[in-house]
Amino acid sequence: MRSIQVTANSKNISGEVSLPLSKSISNRALMISAISGGKVQSGKLSDADDTVLLKNLLRQIAEKKSYTLDAKNAGTVFRFLTAYLSITPGKWILDGDARMRHRPIGPLVDALLKLGAEIIYAGHKGYPPLKINGKPLTGKKVFVNSDTSSQFISALMMIAPVLPEGLIIELMEVPASISYIYLTAEMMMMTGVDVEQRFPSIHIPAGAYKKCILPAEADWSSAAFWYELMALSEGGQLFLRGLKEGSFQGDSVLERYFRSLGVETSYQQEGALITKTRPLNTLINFDLISCPDLAPAMIVTAAALGLEANFIELNSLRFKESDRLKAIKNELGKTGIKCTITEDSLSFLPQKMEVTQPVDTYHDHRIAMAFAPLAILGKSITVNDPGVVSKSYPGFWNELQRVLGVRC
Repeated sequence: MRSIQVTANSKNISGEVSLPLSKSISNRALMISAISGGKVQSGKLSDADDTVLLKNLLRQIAEKKSYTLDAKNAGTVFRFLTAYLSITPGKWILDGDARMRHRPIGPLVDALLKLGAEIIYAGHKGYPPLKINGKPLTGKKVFVNSDTSSQFISALMMIAPVLPEGLIIELMEVPASISYIYLTAEMMMMTGVDVEQRFPSIHIPAGAYKKCILPAEADWSSAAFWYELMALSEGGQLFLRGLKEGSFQGDSVLERYFRSLGVETSYQQEGALITKTRPLNTLINFDLISCPDLAPAMIVTAAALGLEANFIELNSLRFKESDRLKAIKNELGKTGIKCTITEDSLSFLPQKMEVTQPVDTYHDHRIAMAFAPLAILGKSITVNDPGVVSKSYPGFWNELQRVLGVRC
């Protein structure tokens, strides 16, 4: 499908939303299961493209029918497998698509090399593809530049228990997306692994993963787009099934952040009920270093509400499925919203939004889902390449159509 047109039947919304399972939890569960030799089992898994891809690649690794692996444009998959293949016997080639070859891997490779890994860049230094000769690693301590991606840290953490002396990870910078490091630690501790988080150090002793089944959760990252829709509506309520109060998913902070944007949350046994209120301020400031995946939904929401906004610590957005800072600026520009961006920030003054042109999605699922809710403002919106949402939320368009009285 080349494009989809979204038209809202009403500016008031109500209903129940089916969220996908968290791919962040699912991908970590798959990796921990593989590293533990199957002692740890993953529970229900997300049907997101990234999780399906990782499951298939792990099966390929186990069967050893082919030693060339294609991680496409899945950053989590590529980075987690880089560490895993370093300790898995075999001569592997790990590659991805054209965008992946522009996403950095250098800090993780540097750390693995210091642990005794054999890795060669098959293209440009610091970027995919990689040639990896899997073997036992012997190092005990590494210093890691962690301001580009928390996935470098999580990848090292998950292999740490099977290293002969465990691992001490020294973080050289304030980590990007630190909430995902906490998520990795929580899941590891569920399996009996001791993780000492004494930032800027993480200490993980050697020791076997214990038998268990890791639980699944609805995805808080995907909930952001329904919070956005509620914020832009004139009223109503939505029930988001499966969301848990006190979740160890870092993006659950969106409940607090969207309170400033006019959405209240109340928890019930089976999920969260969100309702429309009023934005608390006309000027908002958000530091998103711990939860950059929320940036697209929050930025578009603030712009559509006509607020003055400053978003900082967004450097990691440059290295996502697209350069999200540029993509968001470009697409907001089409609606009349002029943004100022730097290497790690985005800001704008109050402006009137007018949706007149199709939204380009830059092969990025979160760009597509962040701009689709603008249909609630009263005009149809055309979204190009809508299939990109399958990367994290395959049922997104169906939910818009079925639950919210929106024609797609």
